[in-house]
Amino acid sequence: MKPFDRMFYGTGAAEGIPDPFCRCPVCENARKKGGKEIRHRTMFRVNEELCIDLGADAASQATVLGDFTGLHHVLYTHTHEDHFCIMMLQMRDMATHRDREPLHVYLTDRAYDVLDKLHGDPTIIKGRTRELEEKGVFCFHQLHFGEETEIAGYRVLPLKGDHTGSMGENSANYLLTGPDGKTLYYGLDTGWYLPETLQALAGRHIDVLITECTFGLTPGMDAHPRGHLHAFALRELLDVLREQGTLDETSRVYATHINHWTSNHEQLAAYFAGQDLFCPFTVAWDGMQIPQDGPDR
Repeated sequence: MKPFDRMFYGTGAAEGIPDPFCRCPVCENARKKGGKEIRHRTMFRVNEELCIDLGADAASQATVLGDFTGLHHVLYTHTHEDHFCIMMLQMRDMATHRDREPLHVYLTDRAYDVLDKLHGDPTIIKGRTRELEEKGVFCFHQLHFGEETEIAGYRVLPLKGDHTGSMGENSANYLLTGPDGKTLYYGLDTGWYLPETLQALAGRHIDVLITECTFGLTPGMDAHPRGHLHAFALRELLDVLREQGTLDETSRVYATHINHWTSNHEQLAAYFAGQDLFCPFTVAWDGMQIPQDGPDR
């Protein structure tokens, strides 16, 4: 594996952990212990060329985990600012030595409508979006739910999450099939899976499931929440995916996009360790790399 492959650049929700304005036990614990308790805003690097989301902490994480000089494709889940940070695109124009190929930016269905806002608002990157497109700094592409597309050597299938972005769009969850036929499903900002998404996944085997667990061990929430999952809903969802043939004992599951409401890393990992799950389950941390085989690093 290369240093960039299958790496979590950020595993936190919109506020990160610690939230810089917060004195809750989870945030104070993160300040004290550091390490896996620190969570930057979410981003996942599939490989050197391809990532999912380029969000609010991407620049600082690139300094620690690996730069973006070879990054050419960004799949966005939705247009909320912690996932879609337009400043990251402007920073590519500020590079004096960059690859000539544009940064290809992919938005799904109605999320693509954000481009009209970017073109028409002079307060967003100084009104230069169209100019930077014409210069070849970046270019936008529209994907459609349920339609598979070849991107950077992967077959990419966007499916709907039950989460609404800034343009009123459904979030995009991505099923990636690599050249070796192995599959990775990136299911963030989704809540309980929509019936059409469960149906689309039925009978498809997922080798690696990256799932949100935003609200952790927060009690008293809806059993099948919209918008974001908690640990108890996720535990049930894994069984649903197993029953329909999507997951089995050979699958590996990684939880990410975790907020500070109730549970720190150690507590969340302990909960899932006690659940007698049918497949390996890891609460991901910033900088963790998913191996092709063998233990997580």
